[in-house]
Amino acid sequence: MTPKPHLLSPLRAVQRLFTRLFTRGRLARRFAFVSLMLGVVLAVLIGASLYLVSSRHLARQHYGNVQANAALVARQTEGLLTTLVNTMRDLADNRELARALAEPGGKDTPLLPFLRSVGQIASVPVVLVFTNAEGKPLADNGQRADLRMTPADLAWLERAVAARQSAVAVVKDGARLFLLAADLPAAEGGAPLGGAPPSGALLYKAPLSALVLHPEATLIQAGAAVPPVPAGRMAVETPLRVSDRLAPLGLVLRLEASSVPTAAFLSWVLPAYGLVALASLVGIYFGSRAVGSHMTRSLRELERLAGTIVSHGFIGQRARVRGDDEVAGLATTFNAMLDHIAAIQRERDLRAAEEITIQRTFAERAGQARAEAEDAKTEAERARQEAIMALMVAERANAAKTHFLAAASHDLRQPVQSLVLLTAALAVRLGDHPASSLVGKIEASINALCRLLDAILDMSKLDAGVVSPSVQTVSLGAIFQRLEDEYRLRAAEKGIRFRAAPTSVTLSADPALLERIIRNLVENALRYTDQGRIVLGCRRSAEGVRVQVLDTGIGIPAEHLERIFHEFYQIANPARDRGKGLGLGLAIVDRLARLLKYRVEVASTPGKGSCFTVRIDGPTLDRVAVLPLPGSGGLTGVDRTVGLALVIDDDPLVREGLTLLIEQCGWRVLACDGASAAVRALTIARRSPDLVIADLRLAAGESGLDAIGAVERTIRTVLKNPRLPLCVVLTGDTAPERITDAKASGHRILHKPIAAKEIAALLSEALPTLPIAARS
Repeated sequence: MTPKPHLLSPLRAVQRLFTRLFTRGRLARRFAFVSLMLGVVLAVLIGASLYLVSSRHLARQHYGNVQANAALVARQTEGLLTTLVNTMRDLADNRELARALAEPGGKDTPLLPFLRSVGQIASVPVVLVFTNAEGKPLADNGQRADLRMTPADLAWLERAVAARQSAVAVVKDGARLFLLAADLPAAEGGAPLGGAPPSGALLYKAPLSALVLHPEATLIQAGAAVPPVPAGRMAVETPLRVSDRLAPLGLVLRLEASSVPTAAFLSWVLPAYGLVALASLVGIYFGSRAVGSHMTRSLRELERLAGTIVSHGFIGQRARVRGDDEVAGLATTFNAMLDHIAAIQRERDLRAAEEITIQRTFAERAGQARAEAEDAKTEAERARQEAIMALMVAERANAAKTHFLAAASHDLRQPVQSLVLLTAALAVRLGDHPASSLVGKIEASINALCRLLDAILDMSKLDAGVVSPSVQTVSLGAIFQRLEDEYRLRAAEKGIRFRAAPTSVTLSADPALLERIIRNLVENALRYTDQGRIVLGCRRSAEGVRVQVLDTGIGIPAEHLERIFHEFYQIANPARDRGKGLGLGLAIVDRLARLLKYRVEVASTPGKGSCFTVRIDGPTLDRVAVLPLPGSGGLTGVDRTVGLALVIDDDPLVREGLTLLIEQCGWRVLACDGASAAVRALTIARRSPDLVIADLRLAAGESGLDAIGAVERTIRTVLKNPRLPLCVVLTGDTAPERITDAKASGHRILHKPIAAKEIAALLSEALPTLPIAARS
């Protein structure tokens, strides 16, 4: 049948449109249009089938959903009822609250604020009233306009109280239904507590609508009139499973819903299907286009690769081969052509690459060398800073220790000086009195304390740097002989033998400091040797002389060899027994050796003995120096040709002790506590003193050096005497800076505590023409 002429134009137009869409343009777009047409056909067929199946299934599913919702709402309502009933029962059984409300003045009980705070139970509004035994209200939690107790409710409560039985009911107030319940303080269904009439009751009321959490659900009572179900809707009723208390009410939850879901289905299912179909068609179009683009991506990559090579030249590009179809064969052929181009360029770039590699290697080595140098510099700087910090910490610690020892020594020397002077004066006055033996024991104890203070003073002098060696020719043999004579008897008392090997060695040294080093080593050996012998000797060597002290004592463990030269460090004296020394002898040896540039070495075997060696570098001499033996002096008296002594000290005990000792020698004494008092005393006496003894540290920060200066000025200007007395500075200070200042003054420096014989020596030196007689 031939088409009519008026239909040919539209058909040709459609034909041209299809021809343009399906035979021209990019492959991906043409593939997408074909897929779209097929998708339209499939959407229509699938949509019709789904509509027929869904309309039947949805009706059954709708009824099942309504039943499930009704059961869920019923369980929620049961939970609210249970919570409400249990809470009210606990509140009714609260004996303290019931007794407080029942007593006279119960309305003023402090429990009322708590009662008024109970406005909701599990989000259910509730009004409650506590009554007495006759059902008369005592207290409530506050009446509300929409929820209140009516006279009918109270009358109902009176009947429940009269029956002595908890009760529950559903009442109607206006158009609303309420749960009304009365709880008596008794067990459920039993008699009140103790068999007596109830002390009161709790009446509470809650709206039934608040117990249902679904807007289309209601609570109805069994046997109550039920409104008819509206047309087009259905109702599902679910009995509530409640406690025996609420079971007589026969509460049923009723849920209404649309009975026919077709209208809902037509209202949203068909539009949803239409939207899904439209979305599917759009997805088919763009998905098909994406699939087409994916299938033709190899051709597009070849096109772009060829354009890149034409524009920028070949730089190693490759075409990706996907699969084994015709497009993949074309890509393989294209890659073969690129391989040929790469082979030509590879030969040209090889030498350039080698040159670049060599240059990069040199650059990396140079950079590594610079980095290593920087690291070494940084590490050296860090080590230097750490060393500086460690040195600063050590110097601060050493300074703090020195200052502490100086302060402690000064504070101790003041009372010790008083003891020395007063004990000496007491010994002179007692004479042969039986108590003089006690004075001897006191002097022995004071002498031990003086040795400790003298050792600390020696350490401070060495730390202050005020000890200067006086080098002269010294005979080691003379020193050895003197030490042997001094310690032979002490060693024999311990049952050991002490021997000094004869020697003719002479050398240049400070005789006093060298003898102090050797004496301390001998003292140390004697202190820690209980049997055997001690030998003092020397040996010549190419470098100089080695003075050695050997003993057969207890020995020193290897881990203690370095620490024995520290202050107050003793290995075998944990109880700090004075008989075993103070722990300062070897520390003084170490400092003196460093001052004289000697080296002290020690070798020891625990249980067998020790050997201390002093290495003295330098040549020996031929001339022998004879060292004077130390003399001894005692407290002496003078005849009554009186000398005048001026004592300046802020400590009353020290002033008194010095005054007593000097006066016992026949002298006159002016004792003052400061410079101004001394000037006044000389002005009054109108006589120049022959001896001035001034403490270095006076009260109020005054210095004894300043006091001596004031006295000398007074002698010159006021007394008009050009002859100045012998001035002695007496100090108990061991601080290095104070020792340095005192030594720089040029006056005689004596350190506390000074003994009676030193006082006698000062008096003899001040007035040597006075006759001196020995005192017992």
